[in-house]
Amino acid sequence: MWDHQQFSAKAKLYFGRAEDSYEADDNDQSYLWLLLGFEFLLRAPLAKASPVLLASHDGNSALHAAGIDIGNEIPRSIATSLVARRLAHLVDGFRIEQTQKDVILLTNIRNEELHTASSPLRNLPTHKWLPKLMHVVSLLATHLGETVNDYIPEQIIAHAEHLKGVEDKAIRAEVAKLIAKHKDFAENLKDDEVNNRKVEYPRWIPAADCPACGIPGKLTFSTVHRSREHVEADQIISEERQITTGFECTVCGLALESAAQLHAADLYEARDTTSAEDIAEKYADYFESSHEYDGPEYMDD
Repeated sequence: MWDHQQFSAKAKLYFGRAEDSYEADDNDQSYLWLLLGFEFLLRAPLAKASPVLLASHDGNSALHAAGIDIGNEIPRSIATSLVARRLAHLVDGFRIEQTQKDVILLTNIRNEELHTASSPLRNLPTHKWLPKLMHVVSLLATHLGETVNDYIPEQIIAHAEHLKGVEDKAIRAEVAKLIAKHKDFAENLKDDEVNNRKVEYPRWIPAADCPACGIPGKLTFSTVHRSREHVEADQIISEERQITTGFECTVCGLALESAAQLHAADLYEARDTTSAEDIAEKYADYFESSHEYDGPEYMDD
């Protein structure tokens, strides 16, 4: 019950279930598995230092954590908020006030999802909590001699990386200055200069009005989630979740290069795409080659 390796192993088990759900395109379930696994990983450093640090003050739980038989009494552990405060004395980065706030935020999201009729994992924007989870998991993993990649699925790490900084006020201030600078530049352009710089994008290329000059610029999307392929009728179906991670205006020169900057400029967008491929066409070469006879020739006399 108190072994730090078992806490770590259970965290990895739940994070693995998060990956399975993520690839099955069930984000709500995936995120819930992440937050449940986070609870176990959070307790591993305390258990490694001394299991007694996890034991409740009530009853004989501390005795049980120390390896003493307490009969039929059920041992209990401390609340997550106290776990976080105690980790401040063990794990680098946990003394920072923001880290403590992040742990409480993540715990509250999990509790609200499990114990109320609301569904924060569906309604709360992912950028408000997923990068925070990755940061805290990274601190814990480093303390345990591992990395965040040993715990969190690669696709989810990539998703969190794209969303990093969305809540950063410094990035918002930086983007506001950038927009103002390019707006001034555009206002000094002559009409023929604007026309020479303007690009007419075909409808299949995503574009949005530039926040600096108002002329359409090109949006860049990055895939942050790709589901497993599955078969429907004679089609191989796959789904992708894409988010905006870039913007370029050829007129005023404004260029944004991250989801955080796109958020700050009110250009952030997420979209789901579905692709279908005919099974016969995809495996045509395989079926043709597999039916070719490559043995000795026979005479049909």
